[in-house]
Amino acid sequence: MKNFKNYISILVLIQLFTSCQETIDVDLPQQQERLVVDALMRIPDDSSAFTTAYLRLTLTADYFADDIPVVADAIVNINSESNTYRMQYRGDGYYSIAIPRTEFIRDLMRLTIFYNGDTYRASARFQTAVPFDNIVQGDGSLFAGDETEVVFSYTDEPGITNYYLFDLDKGQFLTSEDTFYKDQAFSFSYFYEDLKPNDTLNVDLIGINKPFFDYMSIVINQSGQASGNPFTAPPSEIRGNVINATNEANYPLGYFAIGEVYSDQIVIE
Repeated sequence: MKNFKNYISILVLIQLFTSCQETIDVDLPQQQERLVVDALMRIPDDSSAFTTAYLRLTLTADYFADDIPVVADAIVNINSESNTYRMQYRGDGYYSIAIPRTEFIRDLMRLTIFYNGDTYRASARFQTAVPFDNIVQGDGSLFAGDETEVVFSYTDEPGITNYYLFDLDKGQFLTSEDTFYKDQAFSFSYFYEDLKPNDTLNVDLIGINKPFFDYMSIVINQSGQASGNPFTAPPSEIRGNVINATNEANYPLGYFAIGEVYSDQIVIE
């Protein structure tokens, strides 16, 4: 009898483990496929006559999709006040073209995308930025105790209200407005996980305007930056400044912005 009871117990355990391995299919609602426009154009502070503009076009994907669908067959134009530039496809959804730096800085730039029978439009003006004053490694930590502190310092551009976007590498972005440090030097700490000695961080400080500041603040908050790219579609759809001029209901996601960028780097000790 004892052996028989043990046998029954083994059968029950086998059934439990088997049931735990059964696949559960979750039916998620199908979302309409939309164009995603990643068109933050970073204009370096240099004396070059031409600046290469980049953007990327993708499509929204299902939640469990392994790959992001890219758009390779769009017609993409950028118009200054006096010229029209046709962006060339470079692969993996990226388009680029060299444009005179003076036009980027001076003119209202208009973006037009022709894709799948629809016309998408947006416009943007150049926004100034400031360089980093200093980037140093700190010795602070947060909750786990093994984070790496990096301290960023810069001086706010005087006389105007400024909004900044920081690309802190490793898929990490941060927005800042100068409300509490207007016209002053300012520093902040950022804590990275999983950095090793001799790792290099390549960081950008980008000038942006208030609407793009609001947009990016929401996107960063909702995405949690887990994707490593806040320009991918977040959990809930956030409308940017790109419109569908052909079919308003088939609106796109993403943003068109032009900002001066200052780049720097730090090697982790």
